[in-house]
Amino acid sequence: MKLSKSIPHLITLASATAWELTLLYKLPPEYYVGASCLQTHPYPICGFHFRPSLTFVLLVMAPFAVSIFLGLWRKWEGLLTFGAFSLAIVSVTLLLLYLFEKSWIPVAGAVITSAVLYGAPCRRMGHFTKGEKIVWTATSIIVSFILCIMVWGGISVAV
Repeated sequence: MKLSKSIPHLITLASATAWELTLLYKLPPEYYVGASCLQTHPYPICGFHFRPSLTFVLLVMAPFAVSIFLGLWRKWEGLLTFGAFSLAIVSVTLLLLYLFEKSWIPVAGAVITSAVLYGAPCRRMGHFTKGEKIVWTATSIIVSFILCIMVWGGISVAV
């Protein structure tokens, strides 16, 4: 993959990662953490769980929705494919985080989904280079891992 052709893909990798890291440090846990308390007086006994709000889901999926929009607007098939597949991978990660919030299953699910989506469908399309698929896979896995770190950090608080 030539450097001039890889610049849009590297910009996509950097911007999606930067967006998710911004959410990690700036988004309050109230958007994605819910509490269930057995008692609140005299000493609180609470458990924290992943309960995403609609705002949280939309903010997490925003970079990939923008990629899809730009791909449709500029007729860039690569950006459209990346946005659609990455949106599916992040959706699978959110679903697995909801079901298995304290395990490594969401990360493994993101890796498996990336391998499946960027493997056979991209091979059938035929005009994507190996470098493009590697950058897209890395972006999806990094974003999913940042999402998992965000949720694990939010539900591991103590009262």
